[in-house]
Amino acid sequence: MKLYCHANRKEKIRLDFRPCINTGENITWEEWNVAEPLVIFATDYDMLLPYFKEVFPLKDPTNGETQKSFDLCCHNWIGRDDWRHIIEHIKSDIVSKENGDEKRFFNQFVDWIESQLSWADIIMVEGNL
Repeated sequence: MKLYCHANRKEKIRLDFRPCINTGENITWEEWNVAEPLVIFATDYDMLLPYFKEVFPLKDPTNGETQKSFDLCCHNWIGRDDWRHIIEHIKSDIVSKENGDEKRFFNQFVDWIESQLSWADIIMVEGNL
C-alpha cells in the first residue's frame, strides 16, 4: 500500500514498512517480506521522522543490540512496544493538526501500524536513500 499526503506521485525516495514475526538474529529476507509493505515517500515521511527519533536509541528486537539512531538508508528493526510509544505520540498530536490531509495521513498510518501489530512483533522500516 502507498500512503500519500503531500508527496508527488513520481517521487522515488521512500521508506518501506515491513511487518514480520521476530525469529531472532537470523531472520531471513523471506520472513520480513511476508506481507505487502506500507510505502511512504520522502516528502511525507519527513512528517514521521520526529516520532521515530523519539524512541531512539532503542534495543534491536532481533539481536538485542542498541540501534543508536533511525537510519534512512538501512534496516530499522522496531518492536511492538516501541511502535506503541510512537503511535501514542502521533495520536496525541493528531488532535492539534489543522490540515485535514495531514490528519487523514496520520490516521491512516496509525490504523495500518495497529492492524499489522495485531499479528507482527516487528515492523522493520527500510529506506532507499
